[in-house]
Amino acid sequence: MKRKDPATKNQKILAVFLAFTMLLSACMVYFSGDSNKNSNDDPSSGNGEENLIISFSQIPGKQVNHKFNSVADGLKMSPEGVISATYVDLQKTTGTPFEKILGNVKTMDTLYGADVTKRYGAGYADGSGFELHQIPEQKILMPWGTIPYNDYYLLARTNNTHDVWNVVGSPVILGPRQTIVDVIDVLGGNITSTTEYNSLLSQANPEGSIYQEVITKTNLTDIPADQIYTEIKKLDDGSYRQTSLYLNLESEFTERIQTLQANSTERGVTYNVTTSGDVTKLTITSDFGSLLNETQLLSE
Repeated sequence: MKRKDPATKNQKILAVFLAFTMLLSACMVYFSGDSNKNSNDDPSSGNGEENLIISFSQIPGKQVNHKFNSVADGLKMSPEGVISATYVDLQKTTGTPFEKILGNVKTMDTLYGADVTKRYGAGYADGSGFELHQIPEQKILMPWGTIPYNDYYLLARTNNTHDVWNVVGSPVILGPRQTIVDVIDVLGGNITSTTEYNSLLSQANPEGSIYQEVITKTNLTDIPADQIYTEIKKLDDGSYRQTSLYLNLESEFTERIQTLQANSTERGVTYNVTTSGDVTKLTITSDFGSLLNETQLLSE
């Protein structure tokens, strides 16, 4: 690792959130890409009442039914090849500094007309991606049209202006048409889900996390390890704990951790570093401001 700032993509909180929550914000600007439509598979036209909210029970076909409490659960729904994925519990952001960075349960109200309590985004090397959203109210704004696929119904989110579709259930899928088809095929066992992070996630303890992320080192993701898992939790005393698991951590970054750990108490930060095989675990605990400052120091 020759440059300074690439390490921030997993350690520097704001950089992480700004870089990888682009996926989580994609629904607001809409996914782009070729919709690959033809005259035989265009969605049926909607009734024009795009502001009408309907319940999931009014939508024909099967609905998604999958455990959705962590980034690991999202990955189990994701086709192979995920290079980065994020998971946010939007209920836990309320009243914390992360509410301004990650949003809250009302953030996606303009898209759905309903609260979204959990959010997952996955990205691929070709620039494609998709999202998963938990909508406890089980309602959604009326789609522009529908297309059936394997007993599910894809809901058109725009009037043929963008390749953006939903499939309802728990959780709701949002993304380009082909990507959603691939996710449905994962659910049906027709293609394999991503397993790239299984080894790292087996050592994680995500329960209670506000935010979780996984990322693989590629020519698009310059990070100081082959893979990184990060989670952030708010503790009972109001402090925050960031835990990162590094697979094959680079020696330069190991030295950086050791240097900062040596006088971390002077900055009001507690470090805990352990190594098991090829995995290094770094836990930093402090108030939010000090945690943010420490992640910035690690990136320098």
